[in-house]
Amino acid sequence: MHAKARQATSIMIVDDEYLVRLGLRTTIDWPRYGFELVGEADDGETGLEMAVKLRPDIIVTDMSMPFLDGLGFMEQLRSRRIDSKIIVLSGYDDFQYAKGAIKYGVSDYIVKPVENVKLVAAAVKLAEEIRQERLSESLGKTKLIEDLVAVLKKIRNRKSAGVTKTVAAAIRYIESHYGEELSVSRIADSLFISPSYLMHIFKENTGQTVNDYITAYRMEKAKQLLSTQNYKIYEVCERVGISDPRYFSQLFKRHTKLTPKEYMISRYYE
Repeated sequence: MHAKARQATSIMIVDDEYLVRLGLRTTIDWPRYGFELVGEADDGETGLEMAVKLRPDIIVTDMSMPFLDGLGFMEQLRSRRIDSKIIVLSGYDDFQYAKGAIKYGVSDYIVKPVENVKLVAAAVKLAEEIRQERLSESLGKTKLIEDLVAVLKKIRNRKSAGVTKTVAAAIRYIESHYGEELSVSRIADSLFISPSYLMHIFKENTGQTVNDYITAYRMEKAKQLLSTQNYKIYEVCERVGISDPRYFSQLFKRHTKLTPKEYMISRYYE
């Protein structure tokens, strides 16, 4: 079966017998089964250098080799965090020797002389395992990203809700204490937040500064009081929390285009 639609699985051969390497390279049509033969080495040390550089998906290795035997080769692979799947080839039909390879995560153990059909079957099985592992890892990463996005969204929503509640609390405080001496610091202290934070979230959520909102609310209350014709201008001034009548008149005119007296007269004739 051809695997043209899939990315080729990389495979590397490590064996000190030239004829074995030649046979595995030339008598198996690796691309036909979806593999790319990326390298071959004739001893464990050379194989280790190549594996570190190439990071192949699958390594086919002999057990008996000069300089660094199969067990030593596998131990060095794992110590370098190379997680290639390993197929062991060995002329030693000995379970105890094979058991030594198991602790290094050997995926298959084939006794020499190697039958191509068995080796290809083992490699194809491992390639499918690798694809499934990568798919699971990809799905896991996608799920992790989705979970993180969901958590961040919840945090933002909570933060937004918290900010909205804080601004609403600040407005309630202003509307309950507009007749008193008010300042950003006093309001912030009542809400247990910093003045700078209050100014930032208030402006961001209302489009007004805290002081502008206080002044606008006081002027609306002043208009209501003046409309009753029951209070003198200085009394209205005091009731809305402004101690200086002259300053009050300036603010009132800035907001209504009329002086307090003009406003009272206009209400009287309505």
